[in-house]
Amino acid sequence: MTTGQKIFLFSFIAIALLLSIATILLMKNANRIIKYELIKILGKDFAVQEIRLKWNEVEALNISYKNPEGKTVFRTESLVLSTDFMGLLKKDYTVSNAVLKNPYLFFETDKKGNLKMPFPPKKEQGVEKPSSSFKIQKIEIQNGSLDYLDGKLPGSPVLTELRNIDLESENITFPLKDNLSEYRFAARVSGKLSAGTVQSRGKINLKTLDTDSKLEVKDLDVTHFKPYFQKKGDMNIRKGFLDIYMDVKVSSGRIKAPGRAVLKDLQFDSAGGVGGKFLSLPAHAVLLFIKDNRGQIDFHFIFEGDLNNPKFSIREGLVDRLSLGIAGKLGLPLKKIGESVIGIGAEGVKQIGKGVKSAGEEIKKIFQ
Repeated sequence: MTTGQKIFLFSFIAIALLLSIATILLMKNANRIIKYELIKILGKDFAVQEIRLKWNEVEALNISYKNPEGKTVFRTESLVLSTDFMGLLKKDYTVSNAVLKNPYLFFETDKKGNLKMPFPPKKEQGVEKPSSSFKIQKIEIQNGSLDYLDGKLPGSPVLTELRNIDLESENITFPLKDNLSEYRFAARVSGKLSAGTVQSRGKINLKTLDTDSKLEVKDLDVTHFKPYFQKKGDMNIRKGFLDIYMDVKVSSGRIKAPGRAVLKDLQFDSAGGVGGKFLSLPAHAVLLFIKDNRGQIDFHFIFEGDLNNPKFSIREGLVDRLSLGIAGKLGLPLKKIGESVIGIGAEGVKQIGKGVKSAGEEIKKIFQ
C-alpha cells in the first residue's frame, strides 16, 4: 500500500469515525434539542411530555397549555412533524406535513363579548420578533374537539361543542404571510336532541382573513341555541332543526354570503296560542306554513356586513336575515317585522299568503 493510499484510508476512517460519533451524540441529545426548539416556538407555558424521533419524522406526545387561571385550554395527544429533523435546527425551515391527533381547544368570551385569547401575548416592551419562521406544506387535524363558551348572553353562559373535527389545510407560514391557504373542514355539532354536522371548504388568507369558501350545515338542533334568538314572551321551542348552505366571501373585512336555509320539524309548547312569537314572527303562522309544506320552510337570504365594525354582530345579523327570509316566504309585509309584529294578532295571521307582492320590492332591496 502506497503512502498516498495509507493517508486516504486513514482520512476516510477518521471522517467515518467523526461522523459516527456526531450521529451518536446528536441522537443522544436530539430529544433535548428538539424539545427545546419546540418549546421555544410554542412558548414556555406549553408542556411537552416526550419527543420521539425517526429519520424523517418527529413526534411530540401530550402537548398541553394552561391559561393564567390554570385551565387547560389546549392539548393534543400527538403532534407529528414529517421532515428531516436536521431542518428543525435551522432558523427557517419547511415541514412537509404536520398532524395533530385528538387535539382539544377551548375558547370563551366575557360578559362584554370580548374573546379571551387562549394564548395571551407576552407583556414586554416593544414587539418581540419570532426567533424562528417556518412553513407547513400541509397540516391535518384528526378527531379534534373545540368548546366555545359564550358568556355575553344573559343568564348562564352557552357552551357550543364541536366534535370529530377533521381539518386539512395547505401552505401555512409562521409568522403569517399574505397568502391564500386551501382548506377542508368537517365537524359534528353537539345538540340537546341530536348532533348536526358542519362542512366547509375553500381558500382563506390567515393574515387578512379574506375568504372564498362554501359552508354547509345540516340538522342543527335549534333548541340548543334558543338563548341566541328566543326572547322573553316567545313561544318555547321543543323541537326544530336547521340546514344552511352559504357561499362565503370576505374581502377587506367585509363579508357577503348568499345562502339558503331550511327550517324543519319545528314544534312549540302548546301554550302561547295565536299571539305567540318566533323570531319576531307569529309562531302560529309559521306552524301553519310548515304543516302545508312537508314540514319545512325553505328560503334564500343574503348575509353581509362589516367585520371591522364593533357594532356588527354575526349572530344578530344572521338571526335578522333568517327572520326576513321566513317573513318573505310567508308573505308577511316586511314593515311588520320587529316591534310592530308583536301586536299583529289574528288579523295579521289572516294576511299570510296575501302580502307576497307588497313584500317583493323590499326583499329585493335587502337581497341585492
